[in-house]
Amino acid sequence: MAPQSDDSSRASAGNIADPPGAVSRFGDLAEPIEDPVLADMYRRIRESRGRLLNIHRAVGQAPKMLRAQAAYARALREDSSLPRALQELLILRIAQVNDSAYEQSVHRPIALRCGVAAANIDALPRWETSSLFDARERAALRFVDQAARSGEVEDSVFLALRQAFSPQEIVELTALVGWYVGNSRFVRALRIVSENGSE
Repeated sequence: MAPQSDDSSRASAGNIADPPGAVSRFGDLAEPIEDPVLADMYRRIRESRGRLLNIHRAVGQAPKMLRAQAAYARALREDSSLPRALQELLILRIAQVNDSAYEQSVHRPIALRCGVAAANIDALPRWETSSLFDARERAALRFVDQAARSGEVEDSVFLALRQAFSPQEIVELTALVGWYVGNSRFVRALRIVSENGSE
């Protein structure tokens, strides 16, 4: 097992308060980075996104895990047949269902850039009574609401999904749910702070 960094050793030494300026339970995680895998990943993330997020800094404590996660997340978005706007709408709903302020703070601006209307984002908590969502979106949202809570999906909900989406799209949608439910739990467990300063 590789030795822990000074920051992670301090963070795991007991039930201690997060240090001032911490981006997660690991502390501030300052650069420069000596690990070549992590340095390469940080460079790639900055080139593609323009900046590092606090979740990247936290996952970066395990550089090869960050590399694997970044590849999978990229495949979820870029190799999917689901439209990006729909993906981001569903990611926001998954974050709402799992009470992840962090994921909502990260994905709201992405959703807007992908073409999701601000009114639709604002209506997501009440999507069932809103007229802003079409039949396909409603089938996906109904599935997400159940899959992202307990994982149990009623037959009638899945049947409606089958009528609106292909098997490939359903697998991609379900993978999206699994990934962002996991992310929501990950950021909560490690108290990853959003880039605007809140957890």
